This record gives sequence, C-alpha cells and structure tokens, in this order.
Amino acid sequence: MIIDASVAFKLIVDEAGSEEAIKWIGQADLVGPTLIHCEVGNALWKRVRKGELAEDAQIADRLADLDHLIRTIDETPLVSRALRLAIELAHPVYDCTYLALAEANEDELLTADGRFIRAVGGTPYATRVRELGK
Repeated sequence: MIIDASVAFKLIVDEAGSEEAIKWIGQADLVGPTLIHCEVGNALWKRVRKGELAEDAQIADRLADLDHLIRTIDETPLVSRALRLAIELAHPVYDCTYLALAEANEDELLTADGRFIRAVGGTPYATRVRELGK
C-alpha cells in the first residue's frame, strides 16, 4: 500500500486518524516516495512553530521512526508522470508523486488528504486512491 505524508504523519504523531493509520502496520507493506521524509518533517516543523508539539530531542526521533514503518522508493523516475498528473488534476506535483508511485506499482494510495481526494474524484484515478478510515 502506498501511503502519503498525511497518513505517515499519523503514524508518528497522535492525532485524529492515527488509530486507523496504525492499523495498517503489519497488514500491508507500507511504501512511499523518499520525499515523504521532507513532507513529514515539514509537518512536524509546522506543529512545533504553532506550539502543538514540543521542540525536544524526540522530535527528530519521530521522523526517524518512519524508516522502521515504511519502505521508501526514489521518486526521481516518476516526477515526469507526476507533473502530467498535476497538470491534469490541477493539483501539486508532490501530491501527484504518490499517485504516480501507486500507478507504477499497480497499487493503491492511502491518504487522509481531503483536498487530494476531491481532486481525483470523478477521474479514472479515483480507483487508485483510498481514503483513510473508509
């Protein structure tokens, strides 16, 4: 199962949807592009800036925990396809990289990103996207 940063974040930070995300551990090989580390790191940074997470020694450990939970694949060969998807769906390339990876692996993308779910809704790509918790 391909997961995006919205799901990966829930694996390492307790928030709404974390229980559903954690249930996937061991049920499927969780895979994401290497950019998932930057995206999750950025989400952690935002939470620290807002005061929602403590800036402590464990903050970097949370990010490192992803290495034990998901397998990453270099997305470089997929960026051209992600760009084409982004143009077609009018949605950012980095999100479309996860969809391109799902296509390349003939797999599904698990996401908690409502905006992305709406972007693929009604398109042929919707069959590749699964909403977390549904």
